[in-house]
Amino acid sequence: MIEATHGDYTIREIGLTPDELAPLVELHHEVLPSRAYATDEKKQGLLGELQAALAGRDPLVLTAFAPDAKMVAYKLGYRTGNRRECFYSWLGGVHPFHRRKGLYRALTRLQHEWAAGQGCLYVETHTWGDNPGMMILNLQEGFIASGSLAAVDRPGTRIIMRKMLQNP
Repeated sequence: MIEATHGDYTIREIGLTPDELAPLVELHHEVLPSRAYATDEKKQGLLGELQAALAGRDPLVLTAFAPDAKMVAYKLGYRTGNRRECFYSWLGGVHPFHRRKGLYRALTRLQHEWAAGQGCLYVETHTWGDNPGMMILNLQEGFIASGSLAAVDRPGTRIIMRKMLQNP
C-alpha cells in the first residue's frame, strides 16, 4: 500500500470497498461542475460504476487527505491492454479549496511510479479539449497527444494522451 506526504497532506492508497470509496464519490461530485445535479441516486450509481470498472483490473486508487483527515484529492486508474502493458489513468480531481498546491501533480507522479513498478510500458489518459489546465499538466509531466475521440455523451472532443514509462 502506498503512503506518502505532500506538504501538510497525507497521500494514501485505498481499496474498493463501499466504505473506502464513498468519500471519493462525495469528493468527485464536489470537484466537477455537475455537483449541482449530484443526487443520492447518481452518487450510488457512480459508486457501483467505480467498483465494477476497477474490479479485477489491477487498480490503483490514490487519495490525499488534509490535516483534518478530510479527503481532498483523488486519482485512480487501472491496467489494461492486450498484454496489460498500459495503465489507464481514468479519473481524478482536487477539491477547489485545495488546488494550486501541487497535489494533483504529486498523485500523478506516484501513480506513474507505481505503474512502472508493475511493468506497465506507458500511461494513457483522455482529457476534454476544453480542459486546458489538464492538458498543460499532462504535457509538463511528459505526455504527448496521440489521438482524439469524438464524444458521444457531450459536445466536444476527447484528447488521448500517452506517456512512455519504459522502453518496450
